[in-house]
Amino acid sequence: MLFESIEGVIGVDTHRDTLAAAAVTAVGATLGHAEAPASAEGYQQLLDFARTQVPDRRCWAVEGTSSYGAGLTAFLTEQGERVVEVCRPKRPPRRGARKSDALDAVRAAREILSSDRLIEPRSRGQREALRVLLSTRAGAVSARTAAINHLKALIVSAPENLRAELRGQTSDAQISY
Repeated sequence: MLFESIEGVIGVDTHRDTLAAAAVTAVGATLGHAEAPASAEGYQQLLDFARTQVPDRRCWAVEGTSSYGAGLTAFLTEQGERVVEVCRPKRPPRRGARKSDALDAVRAAREILSSDRLIEPRSRGQREALRVLLSTRAGAVSARTAAINHLKALIVSAPENLRAELRGQTSDAQISY
């Protein structure tokens, strides 16, 4: 179990612009909270916070290691820190349930303490480059399809003489018309 090999966990709730962290002992007691911007300076602030709260054997529990937490994960890995991924929490069962970033950070830390299997963050090298390439291509194909569909809808409602000229032509020919 993880709690046998560490002194504490730093749980991190990630957002686009901010990171909320909580230091938790190996048995789940909260030591402290910190918030920092999602930037190089903020990453360093959180590392300093972690070194103060859990000076030795620590582990980081980061939400979204491939999205909002990707920069922090890369920074921590470069610093020799152990990082594991925490799945995004389920939505509260009822509307109006209280939630805070600090509580989410504590939950992230405690979640890996009780986990049987830890999720290692994916590497960012060639795998990430391929993901970006495929995602960009899919977006471009989708945008092109939407534009062609829009053009065809405009042709349907165009004056008859224009429709007659464009009818039967390929999409590329209609676009360049």
